[in-house]
Amino acid sequence: LHKVTLPKSARLLFRVVALQKRLLKALTDPAVTAAQVDVAWMQRTWPMQDAEWVRKFCRGGKESVLHPLKKLAAATMQARQSLYAEFCRQNKVPEMLANAGNFQDLAQLPGFTAALAEAAAGFFRRCYILMSHDVRRKWPGYALAARTLTNRTYKSEFCAAYPTKSVCPYCDQDIGEPKLDHYYAKSLVPLLACNPWNLVPVCGSCNELDSKGDEPAFAQGPPRSTAEWLHPFYLPASAQTCIRLTGPPNAPMPELYSPDAAEHLRLQNHTTLVRTLAKRWTGKVTAYCDRLTGHIERRRAENPHTVTSDLVKDCLAEEAASRAKSSNTLIHAAVCRAFLDQRAGYVDEFAEPNPPRLA
Repeated sequence: LHKVTLPKSARLLFRVVALQKRLLKALTDPAVTAAQVDVAWMQRTWPMQDAEWVRKFCRGGKESVLHPLKKLAAATMQARQSLYAEFCRQNKVPEMLANAGNFQDLAQLPGFTAALAEAAAGFFRRCYILMSHDVRRKWPGYALAARTLTNRTYKSEFCAAYPTKSVCPYCDQDIGEPKLDHYYAKSLVPLLACNPWNLVPVCGSCNELDSKGDEPAFAQGPPRSTAEWLHPFYLPASAQTCIRLTGPPNAPMPELYSPDAAEHLRLQNHTTLVRTLAKRWTGKVTAYCDRLTGHIERRRAENPHTVTSDLVKDCLAEEAASRAKSSNTLIHAAVCRAFLDQRAGYVDEFAEPNPPRLA
């Protein structure tokens, strides 16, 4: 719902993607066999990386990145070349989205089988795990350019600026302790597991399995098009996006809305993608109704001649100015509009003998 900006340390992740590309390119050499894929081969493929760092990267037996790479090296040349080409295509995320995307299933690549697709996906997922979660081996992350990149440091830098400083880009609520989410789930699009354009800091509620989980942000396909979905970096919701409320404040039904038909479809798909949005927003409506009513009652007590609608309009303007900087502004603005529209149940919240006079 809000545009996200990459942190400076994303350049280190782009270097990780470049290292992955170099490996896949090396596998397209007809002379490479599975027996040759070992630590020494990795060190020759990454000559600019510290040899000891590469050796650590290859540890872990069957959990090592060498295990799936050996399987790929044993595949046909057609399969290896098609994987390299698809990796290059998918990781050009801006170009992909400009052309409405199309994340091809690895198992459908020329020369691929389901087992080979799982081996390729396993390699990319393992790279992400080594970058961020391998506490058991005390893995420090990708040590690049004299910097150590970890999940924690990346999220911290990500959340140094708005909106992710305070607002979850998926739901507009308080981001709290952010989680790093793959917008295109790595179980479905493993080639983007480490791509910075696919990693978004979100609140814990949006990152739960019963919320977004591994849901696809693209058509089922083929083609697996992204045209009808938002994207946190390249296609966020526009300023005309709002939340509309139906039902009374004690049982509201919030829904994302845009007057633009194409954007409205993207908003509907976003609600389908993050399944718990409406449920979480409902509680926020009731809470803000009480807060707004109390604010207006205090202001009217200070000045009985104050026009109620003017006070609500002031609150609406404040929420609009705070959009993407303060949490829940979309819901707060929706409640203000419900008051101004004299919606049943909303104007009745005012503790005064006569209905509020609306300008």
